[in-house]
Amino acid sequence: MFHFDRPAATALLRASPPTLLLAPALLAASIYMLLGRIILILRAESYVIFRKRWLTKIFVMGDVLSFFLQGAGGGIQASGTLEGMKSGEHIIVVGLVVQILFFGFFMVTAGAFDLKLRRYPIPRSHDPTIPWRKHLNILYVTSLLIMIRSVFRLCENLQGNSGYLLHHEIFLYLLDAVRIFSVMVVFNIYHPSEITHLLHEGNEYELQADYGKQNV
Repeated sequence: MFHFDRPAATALLRASPPTLLLAPALLAASIYMLLGRIILILRAESYVIFRKRWLTKIFVMGDVLSFFLQGAGGGIQASGTLEGMKSGEHIIVVGLVVQILFFGFFMVTAGAFDLKLRRYPIPRSHDPTIPWRKHLNILYVTSLLIMIRSVFRLCENLQGNSGYLLHHEIFLYLLDAVRIFSVMVVFNIYHPSEITHLLHEGNEYELQADYGKQNV
């Protein structure tokens, strides 16, 4: 896929696979936490499959496992030996499968939560000051982009070093780079901190109200 003559360029190429592989795992963790904050600000914990505390932990644990597997596989591949390339490839495939399974289950969980809210809306879901719908739609878009990228990476690694995808850079740009860049752009325009800020404001207001009642 790439052709380098200088040793420095070759070293850079060997170091690049882990960084390319691991970035989406970090973005996925942000998406998991975004859903948790939406649930908290709506006070709709009863609308998810399991409690919000476990929801975040389960998906983040899966993300961490995927992160370490892909990182280990990429590190082994960076050794440059034929055996290292094959072993690293197998570990990366396992990491990508873990990522896809957990991320797929997360998307189902988010969709089920949304569907239940549509069928049985709660007062806070109609509050115009809480932009939860906007951020949930952003969650759908970014999740789909990362899922497509992960499936592409899985197919690429399953094909091996002689595979069609690996030897045609256009797929790397269209199905990986463009999609991850798009996720970063979306999160910079519609930053999840908007929900976090509203959540903190709500908690502070409730604490002040409780304190006022105690002093009456």
